[in-house]
Amino acid sequence: MRITLSLLSLLAALLLGACNNAPDPVTLNTVKTGTPALWKVTGTRPGQVGTAYMFGTIHILPDDVQWRTQVLEAAIADSDRLVIEVLGLDDTKNAGKIFSRLAVSPGQERLDARVEPALRDDLERIIDATNVPERSLNRMETWAAALSLASAQTRGLGLDSSGGVEKKLTAQFAESGKPIDALETIESQLGYFDRLPEAQQRKMLTSVIEESSDSRQAFEQLFNAWMTGDLDQIVTLTDTGILIDPKTREYLLVIRNQDWAEQLDKRLQKPGTSFVAVGAAHLAGADAVQDMLAKRGYKVEKIQ
Repeated sequence: MRITLSLLSLLAALLLGACNNAPDPVTLNTVKTGTPALWKVTGTRPGQVGTAYMFGTIHILPDDVQWRTQVLEAAIADSDRLVIEVLGLDDTKNAGKIFSRLAVSPGQERLDARVEPALRDDLERIIDATNVPERSLNRMETWAAALSLASAQTRGLGLDSSGGVEKKLTAQFAESGKPIDALETIESQLGYFDRLPEAQQRKMLTSVIEESSDSRQAFEQLFNAWMTGDLDQIVTLTDTGILIDPKTREYLLVIRNQDWAEQLDKRLQKPGTSFVAVGAAHLAGADAVQDMLAKRGYKVEKIQ
């Protein structure tokens, strides 16, 4: 559950966005007005001529919250372009084809054979509570089945990916005629999961099952930490479950952050101001992208 909310926007768009007749929203105990964390990155060395605002996002929003502030709007207005995690999600047909191509492989074990016997009843309960056919799950690689179930649980809260932060920012920049770039493609983002060793994929599925009973509370905690800019709490919440495993953390967080820091470093060596909006977990903790840029000589200021 938490891994879907904090690290991956794609599955929310593919799986939540593709579903019709979403359930009525659940009443959530969430902060209504907040100040999500925002940083300004500027150069200190010759050649570091660009500027970047870095904004940690959450990929699914309740309807009745106010996350925009004067500081945030000023940063958006000051920016020449938007940089997000991945483009192309609006073409759900094409995105779905990419997901299916990577997710479905012949010769998979039944899904219930990929978890400990003690978890099989819980797995059956989760499957019964979702609209994901068991036959389809059995054909999926383990990472894809895990994310499909996690996304379906999120849908059970009545949340709609169309209201996510990235979608709202993308619409705002498009309306202003400003270009929108991405740090990853759909293939590359899904590829990080697809390349996980099977042992890590099964730990991921186990984590989804074990966290299923508190999906509402997990969302509330993560959302409230994001809204209040509580980076320590974001680290506490996202460093649980599958990210406890060092190898999984390396694949899904650290390597991606290193790649993004490299791309942003090259971008910051050109004039212009970018507004970079990526999942909040990527901008919190010891491996935060902005801290990687600081080690390259950039000045990083937390302005909200």
